[in-house]
Amino acid sequence: MIDGIRIGHWTDRDAATGLTVFLLPQASIAAAAVRGQNTGTLNTPVFEPGGAADHADAIVLTGGSSYGLTAAAHLTQLLGGPVPQPKPVPSVLAAVIYDLPLGRVDWPTPAATEHAVRTAVPAGTEDVGTVGAGTGATAGSLDGPAAAMKGGFGRAGRTTAQGATVAAWAVANPMGDVIGQDGRVLAGLLRGGRHVRVVDALADDAQPTLDWGQATTLVVVATDAHLDKRATWRLAHAGHGGIAQAVSPSATGLDGDTAFAVSTATVPVSNVSALEAVAATVTAEAVRDAVRNATTLHDVPALRDIPADDVPTDTV
Repeated sequence: MIDGIRIGHWTDRDAATGLTVFLLPQASIAAAAVRGQNTGTLNTPVFEPGGAADHADAIVLTGGSSYGLTAAAHLTQLLGGPVPQPKPVPSVLAAVIYDLPLGRVDWPTPAATEHAVRTAVPAGTEDVGTVGAGTGATAGSLDGPAAAMKGGFGRAGRTTAQGATVAAWAVANPMGDVIGQDGRVLAGLLRGGRHVRVVDALADDAQPTLDWGQATTLVVVATDAHLDKRATWRLAHAGHGGIAQAVSPSATGLDGDTAFAVSTATVPVSNVSALEAVAATVTAEAVRDAVRNATTLHDVPALRDIPADDVPTDTV
């Protein structure tokens, strides 16, 4: 999809956790946009518009909540060599999802990172669904995983008339519902075998009991367009727009929604706004792709096992 980017997964289905590594071409421009209120991240402030960094070597999306950041940070050492080198320290961005309740309690380790790097493949050929950082992801987790549906890891992309391609990868693990283009719930909260829209459940519960910081949608948007850091950040910002198209509600106090963007800077373009519009669209499709390709795990049902048309939707 985007030449030069390589993607590797590590998956543990028993523990329902995993990790995904994006290895970036040399001199890639990167940016981060954090909109969720409960995040677990590595190095995001310096890749926001006011930060000093603009070039990144890798991005890690990981399960295990904050415990998974140890695995992500290990990539810095892998890329930098066994001893400090006379060159800049590798720049690695990372963000986590909370997936601890679904399977055996465990999380990715440095060995998981090494596996993901060793098995990385060209972007667009990696597996999707219940793999990597999407292994333990759920959708509609307002009442916990027992009442949720399966989230996962997905991708989408589009080439524009300017000749640039915009691609997006998403780990869909939202507290909210994943919504199709037609407005129907694809994956979300189940009560008594029926879809109950999370917005309605929240609005109509006078005293909701909420577990904070246990849901997140993570996105990587990448393009081969030649962009500077601010324009790249605008693509990350557009990625949040795509999350909002496909997840309802998104970026709440329960979510750690984070979007990264990467420019490999090989295709000259004249209009960044067109790329932003495409970035939002492909991000939304990547989120939907994640739940469409997910498989049932630890009794959390996947869309393919209970198609949306077969599950009635209630309002509370």
